[in-house]
Amino acid sequence: MPTSPSKKMSLLTEPEARLVLSSSPRNVVELSTRDLRGRILRARKLMRKYQDTARRQRREALRKRTPTRSRRAEGNANTVRKALYFQQALSRFEKRLALMERQEARAAALAKRKMAKPRRALRTKRAATGRKPVRRTRTAGKMATASQRSMKAQRRKGGARKQQGFGAVRRTSHVVARNRRTQARKDSRR
Repeated sequence: MPTSPSKKMSLLTEPEARLVLSSSPRNVVELSTRDLRGRILRARKLMRKYQDTARRQRREALRKRTPTRSRRAEGNANTVRKALYFQQALSRFEKRLALMERQEARAAALAKRKMAKPRRALRTKRAATGRKPVRRTRTAGKMATASQRSMKAQRRKGGARKQQGFGAVRRTSHVVARNRRTQARKDSRR
């Protein structure tokens, strides 16, 4: 039995109505995977809530259960309808999430294949020339070439080149050394 949107929305609270409306095909396309997962959890929780309420109301109406309120439930048509709205919204969210996960898996597989190709090309280039290509290192997010001599000097100096530029690493080592000195002073007084 199709109901008009105004009738449907009059049964739901404002946040519930927004959740159901966000599952429409036009709106669900704009959601990220994180948003979809959150909405799936909310829709499932509300669906179960209204299914349980409908079951309780039905048992009260059939006089198989004592009423929880002062007045006995006479019917549960609206509650069943609400549970159905959330069930439909949940199925739309889950379909969209499954589609997005398939697309992400395809993109990851494609990226993996692309990453494998340059390595083969590098090997063939090395085999053709007989020389090792210039080694590249990452420094502060930029690609830079470095000679073997500078790389060896860097290793002797100790620590990663990139890490030396980070203040947090320097502060951490400073704090560690300070703590050790303080502890040594305390131990010497004993």
